[in-house]
Amino acid sequence: MGFRLFIHGLLSQVTLEVWRGAIMAENGAKNQDKFIVRLPDGLRERIRLAAEEANHRSMNAELVAVLEEKYPAPLPVKTEDPAARLLIWLAKRLRRRNPKSGSPRDKQAALYERIAGDIAARMKDIGE
Repeated sequence: MGFRLFIHGLLSQVTLEVWRGAIMAENGAKNQDKFIVRLPDGLRERIRLAAEEANHRSMNAELVAVLEEKYPAPLPVKTEDPAARLLIWLAKRLRRRNPKSGSPRDKQAALYERIAGDIAARMKDIGE
C-alpha cells in the first residue's frame, strides 16, 4: 500500500507541475525571486500537512500553487499564437457562467489562462 501511495503521489506531482517544472529547469533556482516570510504560529504546520497529505508536493510548491491561483498572471493583450488563443477562448467560455471562486470550473479557467500567458511569453522570447 505504501508503494502504491508513493507512486500515486509521484504521478500527481508530475502531472500538476509539468509546465511549471519546465520553467524551473530553464531558469534554475538561482534566478528565481526569493524572500523570507514570517508565519503566525501553527501556519507552517498547516501548510506542511496540506502539501504532503492532500496534494503530495513540497511546501514551496504548495505555496506557489496557492499564490498563482490567487494572483494569476495577466492575460496577454494580443497574441498570434494559435495555442494561446485557443486556451484564452476556452477560459472565457468557462467564465461565461461566472463560476464561484475556487470551484473546479474557476480553477480550470485559471489554469488555461496561466498556460496561455506562459505560451505567449515564451513565443515572444523566441521571436515568434
